[in-house]
Parts: sequence; C-alpha cells; structure tokens
Amino acid sequence: MASKPRSAAETARTAWERLLVDPTLGVISLLLLFALIAAFALPVFYAGTNIYNLVGSSITVMILSVGMTVVLISGGIDLSVGAVMALCAGVAATVIKMGAPLFVAFICAILVGIAAGLVNGLLITRVGLPDFIATLAMLGFASGLLYIATQGVPIIGYMTSEYYVVGGLDPLFGPVTFPILVAIVLALIIGWVLSATRLGTHLFAVGSNAVAARQSGIPVRWVKTQAYVLSGTCAAIAGIILAGRNNNVPADLGTGYEIQAISAAIIGGASLMGGRGRVLGAVLGALTLALAINFINLAGVPSSFQKIVIGVILILAVIANYLSELARGATLRRRAKRLSSIVA
Repeated sequence: MASKPRSAAETARTAWERLLVDPTLGVISLLLLFALIAAFALPVFYAGTNIYNLVGSSITVMILSVGMTVVLISGGIDLSVGAVMALCAGVAATVIKMGAPLFVAFICAILVGIAAGLVNGLLITRVGLPDFIATLAMLGFASGLLYIATQGVPIIGYMTSEYYVVGGLDPLFGPVTFPILVAIVLALIIGWVLSATRLGTHLFAVGSNAVAARQSGIPVRWVKTQAYVLSGTCAAIAGIILAGRNNNVPADLGTGYEIQAISAAIIGGASLMGGRGRVLGAVLGALTLALAINFINLAGVPSSFQKIVIGVILILAVIANYLSELARGATLRRRAKRLSSIVA
C-alpha cells in the first residue's frame, strides 16, 4: 500500500521540528541568516581581511566554548574560564620574560589551568559547593592573583618571533594560522572524547541524571572533576594564544569572556540542564557570536553596545534551547505513541 503523501503543512512542521530538535541545524541556520544580513547591509563584511580577522578573533572564544560545552554536558557551569585564561596568559608571559623557552612557559600555563580546573572540580564534588559559587570564587581568586602579580600594569616585553606565530599574528602558510590549527585539533580531540570514549558516555549520563548514573556504577564525582579539568586546560590554551595575539597581558584580560563562552556553547545547542551539547555546535556558536560583534563594529555601533548584543543573543539562545527541549520531548512522545500503535 502506497503511503499517503504528506501535505505542505506537515512537511513544513516536520522541517521546523527538525530545526528545533537538532541544535546543529539551528546554529547553522542562524549563522547563514547573519551572513545573509551582513551581505546585503554591509558588503565590506566579505572583504578578505575582515573574514580573516573575524576568524582569528573567534578562536579564543571557540576554545573556551569547547571546554564550557564539556562542563555543561556534565550538568555544571564554569564562570571562571575568563579569569583562568587571563591568569594562564600572565603565567606564560612572565615565564618567557624570565628567559625560559616557549614550551616551558606554555607547560607552566597549562599546569595552572589544570590546577584551577581540578580545584573547581574538588570544591564542587568533595566540598559540596554549588557549581556557580565554586567557579565564581575561582574567578575572583584568579583575577585577583593576576592583578596582584601585575599591580595593574600590563605585562609587556615577552614577545618573540616564535610567539608571533603562536598568537596568529604571523601565518603558518597562506591564511592558515597556528591558532586555527590548534582550535581544529582541540575540537577533534574533545569531539572524539565525547562521542567515542567511556568518559564521553559518562559525561552525558551524569548530566542527564546524576542519581541514575551513580546507581549504574559511574563515578560521578570523578567524571565531573574531569569535566572541569578539561575546561581549565582549554582556558590555558586560549590564554596562551590570546597573550600572543594581544602582545600584552592586562590585569582585566579575561573580563567578559566567560559570558561569551557560555553564549557560544548555548547557541551551539548545549543545555543548561546538562546531558546535551556538541563540539561542532560550540565552534559554530563562537563563529556566530564573532560574526554578530563584527557586524555591529562595521556598522559603526559603539563598542559599549557589544555587551548588550551578547546579552540579547544569550537570552535568545536560552529561549531557543528551551524550545528545542520542548520540541525534542514532543517528538519523542509522538514516536513512542506511533511505535506503540504499530506494536498494538
């Protein structure tokens, strides 16, 4: 028996549900919408130099949002990523100024990021502090430590010819820079961890239902701690790159980056309730956020409006995330109902 052809309304509803249920399709659609608006409103947006700068400026948030996505999947949130990133940038710059090789400075910075993530994880899983409080305390500690070390004076004089390459100021070949390669490799590694390893399965399980995960024998505390360690590592890598891109490390370097990282992760489909998120979504979310900021800059809007734009985008992303959860639940219920009717 031939199946009954679907009406245009049913086809449109199915497409809309797929758009809501699949967060990656949603962020791709949003990215294309912004690109089309920019094409008609500001043709200069597609100048080669502007695209190059846009991608370069999005790398830091992209790396932070990948780590943030891991934490959100586990059911937590990390408000300290911006401050930890700035502290690690300061560590790398200071160690270089002391005469150490670049790789030694970078290892020191990454160890600081790992330590910060580990402390966050232990405060949450062992001491019992809420994620919000523990990471907010780390934000204050890391930013305060950097301010004391710098006395409010930016760290300068640490740049070397190699660091210009690491920061992306000098490309490796053509338009490809070192930060772009780092972001791609990091995204592939974290994506593989989430999709093909036991840790990834445990992260989704803990974020979806920590009680059920614990009853299933999953070490919930250790899994959540590893999520914060990964976030701290990503923050350290972002700090190393940002220190090379900026040529200086001011005490307030990390201000506002935590909001951008959370926004990019949520735009990419990560859920504030846990158990949901994709690395590809985080990457596309960071690009979407960078595109929106770049657009208002080209349009001549004062830079002070950037925070307003980011706030509005975050609110819209949370609303879209909520609608996506509702659509996902409704779709699963319809599928279960259809399956039960077939079985019956």
